[in-house]
Amino acid sequence: MTTTPSSTARHGALRGTTALLSCMGLLVSLTACSTPWSGNDTGDDQSLGAKIAPSMSALFDQYLAKDTLSQFERDVLQRAKKTGKISAEDYETAHDKQTACMAENGWQEQTRKLSNGLYQTTGVTPVPSTDAEVNKYMEASNTCSEGTSKIIESLYQLQQGNPGLLADPYETAVECLKKSSLVDDAYTGRKLENALNGAGTGKGLPFDSTSDAAQSCFAGAGLAVNIG
Repeated sequence: MTTTPSSTARHGALRGTTALLSCMGLLVSLTACSTPWSGNDTGDDQSLGAKIAPSMSALFDQYLAKDTLSQFERDVLQRAKKTGKISAEDYETAHDKQTACMAENGWQEQTRKLSNGLYQTTGVTPVPSTDAEVNKYMEASNTCSEGTSKIIESLYQLQQGNPGLLADPYETAVECLKKSSLVDDAYTGRKLENALNGAGTGKGLPFDSTSDAAQSCFAGAGLAVNIG
């Protein structure tokens, strides 16, 4: 299984021993998430040290300039612009709106809260077991995220997990892993990318990929790593 810096669908289903994982609300396996601010879907222009934006404030301005925001999204972003960050309360509200909407559509999502404040989806009931069910789940999630969680959760994930606003998700994760003393200073984003691609799971990594510290780093970077 390879790792790519984008995902075309908001949710995917992982079967067998693979756990359902959240990546800014995206369920992917060893895949970095696409983000609303991405310049393209390949990540080929992501040079070392390149940034998504000069600041979170610049990102807030970028979204506030859109005329497609819901009133909820606009209110949250206006508050964030004033305070310099999206509040945990607004993130919780966005998450609750998404969860409630999914439940109304017949999907009960199980989540856990990581130490960096981000929610990670660990499962869903019923578990999608056919392509038709996967598509139904994805459609419901896309619909539920519009105007509620898509933008807010994505920006909060950046805020909490990628304060340097690095464009490369692997370098972002490694910066966090170093701060958590899970890897040494010689470890690089390319080593992490190669380890994930080569192993197909987190088993080839020099640390416990199932730990809260590691999963917080992955989720904050927009990566989801199989812990099943």
